[in-house]
Amino acid sequence: MKNCKVILVIAIILLTTGSLIAQEISTTHTRGKLWETLYNYGFIGDPGAWDYLQVTGIGFYPGFSGYTFPTDEFQANGFITDANFHNFRSGPWIIAKDAKTLVPPAFVPEQKDFLLYHASLATGNMGVQTNIPPFTRTENFVEDPMYDPLFPEEVNYTTFHTATGVSVKQRSMAWSFPGYNDFIIYDYVYKNSGKIALPSVNQVMDLEQTLNEVWIVFHSGIQVSTKGNLNFYYDPDFLSSTAPAGGFGWHPGGGYTDYYAVENEGNDGKGLLYYSRDYNGGKEPPPWVQHGQKSNWRDLLRVRPEWGVELQDPSAFGFVFLYRTPPPGSNGDPFDADPTHFNIYSDEGDRFNGKTVDFEGFGLNSFSLQEMYQFATHDKRPNNTGRLYNWYTSSFGPYRLAPGDSVRIIVAEVAGVMDLWDVIKGDPDGNYPDSTIAAIRRNAQAARNAVKWGIGARVNGIDLAADVPESPPAPNCNAANASIGSDTAVIAIQWDKLAEEVQFLDGAGNNFYNGASDLDGYRVFRGIDKRGIWELIADIPRAEFSNYWNEEKGVYEYFDKGLQFGFEFYYYVQAYNLDPGSWTSANGTVVPNLPELVSSDKNMTPLTAAKPGPVNVGELGWDVFVAPNPYIEGNPNHSFGEPTPRKIEFRNLPEKATIKIFSVSGDLIRSLEHGPDSQGNLSGSAVWDQRSDSGLLIAPGLYIYVVQSNTEGTAGQKTTGKLMIIR
Repeated sequence: MKNCKVILVIAIILLTTGSLIAQEISTTHTRGKLWETLYNYGFIGDPGAWDYLQVTGIGFYPGFSGYTFPTDEFQANGFITDANFHNFRSGPWIIAKDAKTLVPPAFVPEQKDFLLYHASLATGNMGVQTNIPPFTRTENFVEDPMYDPLFPEEVNYTTFHTATGVSVKQRSMAWSFPGYNDFIIYDYVYKNSGKIALPSVNQVMDLEQTLNEVWIVFHSGIQVSTKGNLNFYYDPDFLSSTAPAGGFGWHPGGGYTDYYAVENEGNDGKGLLYYSRDYNGGKEPPPWVQHGQKSNWRDLLRVRPEWGVELQDPSAFGFVFLYRTPPPGSNGDPFDADPTHFNIYSDEGDRFNGKTVDFEGFGLNSFSLQEMYQFATHDKRPNNTGRLYNWYTSSFGPYRLAPGDSVRIIVAEVAGVMDLWDVIKGDPDGNYPDSTIAAIRRNAQAARNAVKWGIGARVNGIDLAADVPESPPAPNCNAANASIGSDTAVIAIQWDKLAEEVQFLDGAGNNFYNGASDLDGYRVFRGIDKRGIWELIADIPRAEFSNYWNEEKGVYEYFDKGLQFGFEFYYYVQAYNLDPGSWTSANGTVVPNLPELVSSDKNMTPLTAAKPGPVNVGELGWDVFVAPNPYIEGNPNHSFGEPTPRKIEFRNLPEKATIKIFSVSGDLIRSLEHGPDSQGNLSGSAVWDQRSDSGLLIAPGLYIYVVQSNTEGTAGQKTTGKLMIIR
């Protein structure tokens, strides 16, 4: 385990002293498919990921609620996670050469060879004060009544002064609209404000000077193989396992597994795109990785027995530069935003100035200020072997900043992944990596378009960086058991008319979307995965709306039939506009012939199962049974499979009952109370997750159950039975 863990924890403690608390200095982006955690001193990521304290997701793609991640290192050795984290540590630096600072206690100006601010190094003073104001956060969701179509859906804003004399304004933004929800845009304005941060005394003071050589640097550590690192490996010798290395890994001998890609260099009108991707998409452990493997990893990571092993690391993840103030002597096109210098190092695999580049400790503890300047202003790329853990450094400059001058750089964090159905089936057609590469290129281009459509516009006194065309809002929907008796399993999906009742204007003030006329239909989807992997079960064009409208309930209603009792599904209803036509963006750009626009799956329902109705024990007698019985783990004929693989159901129950499960020796294992759900719906089945009352997973074997009716007329009556669990 490495020193960076201690250093990063100390940094967080310092930053949370005084009037600030952790929730105020950090914020998240969770509106799109790419989730991220930000800190108000410029850090992108979360130091807590090192110690398995990650609760918000860093470069989490695709992001979803309810993900699982180990909460300590010992638990991680053998843990199965469903989360893909990609961003270890990213953020800007500023290097000012031959500049002045104020030296306490007299605070007289003193010339220094180098002044440094950084957000993404592991060691050394960051060059900011500890009482930076908290984020200003704006939520402008498309389904909200006060939605403003000219403003992003999710915006986080912060501003702070640095020890270089350059102040930073950072605004980040994200959208939920499909086609524009795979990136987060960061808009930085670096200004010679005449104020300088003095971290040693935690103050900001006035110091006006011309900065003759300033470098703006963006540094990022990317690891796209975290899920595979956790899920493939186990070693009874804890220190030999992957767990002490973290999900992001740091054992080069154990085996890094990433390639890098660099695209759009040169005068092509596009800023540089760089990204990492896994050696084989996480299809299987690479042969050079020496960590002990889980003996049954194939069975553990196979979603269905008839499919291949799910790809563990199928995404590509990186950053694309969208706009930069051209430095002197560069290409004058601000959208051709290539850095002046660009280098890639693999963690612990490369050396700089004769020293190993170990990024868990990389910073001023290992390198001098002059060496950090040299590092930022040189170019390097390692051999692209597929056995790398890539750290990217992009430097823009040199800039000369007189008092009041500023530099603007806009960059997008971007991800891409192949079709998720192919992912969970184990890529049967061999589409990785081509499909994933095509996806991240497509999403990078969408981010470029967003900036070209928004930059230069000013809305409500705010300078925009980006704009995108609005999808119809996702209707509010829910799913509920609609089964009658115990013969036919039915789930009812209901949704409202929100997508028909809203109207959006474009940047020219023209009507862009009027739900009363522009909504072309609804699609109903069913899925088994929290990531949003969907099967279309109904397409309802506008001409058929009346066939599904329930006047009494005031909602649309579709009945999903042909199901089996007990199996659980997510649902969502998509609103679609087949032919949006042309759109004028916030800065007046006319975009013709837009493709179909559809709502996101933000309205996904909770897991819902079809349940048989309750049994009148007084009239029909007891006929309780367990499904499946026996339960056989991994057997599709004797388990419910994903997303609830260990579910066991007690069926033919009365309206209210108590179920007690005992070991064959008579020890009470679990008590379950069965009755109406939170909405008052009755059913004749109850679910057990194979856990004891203390929350522990029970051992396989034979168990006895006792069911006692609590229903009026039969209260106190009991029945018993047996169930078998085989793993």
